[in-house]
Amino acid sequence: MPPFATLYTTTIFLHPRTVPILAAANLNSLEIALSKDFEYGVTNKTPEYVSKFPMGKIPALETPSGFYLAEATAIAKYVSDSGPAREQLLGRTAEEKALVHMWISLNDTEIFPSISAILGPIFRGSKYIKEVVDEKEEMLVRALKRVELHLQSHKWLVRDDEFSLADLSIAGTLYFPLTMLMDAEYRAEYPRVMEWWERLVGLPEVRKAFANPKTGEVSIEYCEKRPPPEGLEHLRLPKKL
Repeated sequence: MPPFATLYTTTIFLHPRTVPILAAANLNSLEIALSKDFEYGVTNKTPEYVSKFPMGKIPALETPSGFYLAEATAIAKYVSDSGPAREQLLGRTAEEKALVHMWISLNDTEIFPSISAILGPIFRGSKYIKEVVDEKEEMLVRALKRVELHLQSHKWLVRDDEFSLADLSIAGTLYFPLTMLMDAEYRAEYPRVMEWWERLVGLPEVRKAFANPKTGEVSIEYCEKRPPPEGLEHLRLPKKL
């Protein structure tokens, strides 16, 4: 039986935007195959790939029926809505659905762009401009404080009895900063966020989504020392994902 879908993404490292997609698939008992021969910067520039996904971005999803879908949040919502865990992931009422969308929007418009701008110079993917990085870090801190405040009186972001795609989306985005940017002093400013993150990642269906695509192993090590903002020569990632 063919997999539910094939996911195109980099296989060099864990792309944080794939985490909510893969976790949602696990919860819905859906098999998502990762394209093994995908090479970022090469495969996604081929005529075949661009004919399916005109923007050439990753992650991107293809189903056996010939359905093509790009944009990480759209893919995560599609996978979430394709199995028995749809109500848990997307909300059981109109209000819950709106809250799930609200938190995902915070992630997509505030948290992820800020992290990308901060980490870009560190990994030599973009030029370091102090004013830009400082502004984006202020945005990140503001968003993290928003999540921290909410979690002071809530177990999960939407319902206290179960997590949702909102939790998965923000948790996936925080993977890079927690492992590459936020040292112990930084993390100590957000104790509720850390408790929530570790509680979520401790769940088997979620933890599997954090597996390295090359090895299939899950290894999460928090940042010990924040790297200089202008970057390190040995740290290099593709310029844009």
